[in-house]
Amino acid sequence: MCQKDETAIIKNNPKYPSYYHYVIKNGKLIGEFEQMYQDYDDPWKQSVIEEWASEKTVVLNLIKKLNARKVIELGCGLGHFTKKISDLKVEVLGIDISETAIKKARAKHLSCNFVVGDILDFDIYKNFRPDIIVMAEITWYILHKLDQFIDFLRTELPEVFLIHLLSTYPKGVQTIGKEKLTNLKEIMIYFKAKYIEWGEISYAEWDGCKRTYFLGQLK
Repeated sequence: MCQKDETAIIKNNPKYPSYYHYVIKNGKLIGEFEQMYQDYDDPWKQSVIEEWASEKTVVLNLIKKLNARKVIELGCGLGHFTKKISDLKVEVLGIDISETAIKKARAKHLSCNFVVGDILDFDIYKNFRPDIIVMAEITWYILHKLDQFIDFLRTELPEVFLIHLLSTYPKGVQTIGKEKLTNLKEIMIYFKAKYIEWGEISYAEWDGCKRTYFLGQLK
């Protein structure tokens, strides 16, 4: 993500001096999400900055617009956005690969349902049967699984709506995934969805970074 300030993060004798290093370091995916959630109370400032993210408001409006009944949020983390979706009076399931994140999410948001899972745990999707899957800011971390996920949606759940959010970076800043995705146009070409709405939001303080989104079906 395009956030540089970490002063709001509470550290518990962390393994690394920055929570980013658990995810991406020296241009390589590390993916130590479980350790990260054990060491840091609020990575990515999920309870602060993300609380006011404009693109998340777009997602909530799209969920209402589609009159959804059941929604899955992939990579739900501490569950703050899952709770906002739940407040729309829809049944929502938050999924995250970190057991610690899910434990914290359950403790914070008692009215929501959470489960530990991987993006390729397809039985979760089949059993829950969502109207919408929200995939917010996790694509850089699952690039090696992205093709399998897209193929599954296209073959098994073509009527399900996918809401995809992803930060993109100016030239020279992006460190992983440059061979696949670098901007909204390339993201849309890669997913090859039937698109209903799309766009991007810029923040002055994030120096050329953009937050992209699209709503579509992988028919």
